[in-house]
Amino acid sequence: MGVDMMPDTFPIIAQAADEPVTLTIAGAVIMTLSIGLVLTLLVFCMCRILREPAPDEHHHAPLNIDTHDLDS
Repeated sequence: MGVDMMPDTFPIIAQAADEPVTLTIAGAVIMTLSIGLVLTLLVFCMCRILREPAPDEHHHAPLNIDTHDLDS
């Protein structure tokens, strides 16, 4: 039950540790574009929300709504 049982118990982890994983140029470009797109969309949405003018009046529901929960 020691460290020597690790390759038998976790063959996928042991196999993955044998060779290093590298990122290709195409993978780096796609990752950079996707992160840039998400961050751009985030900034656009936040700017649009924060620049929205405050409403002139607040709209509330009327107080006399009949919910029919007291009908028996």
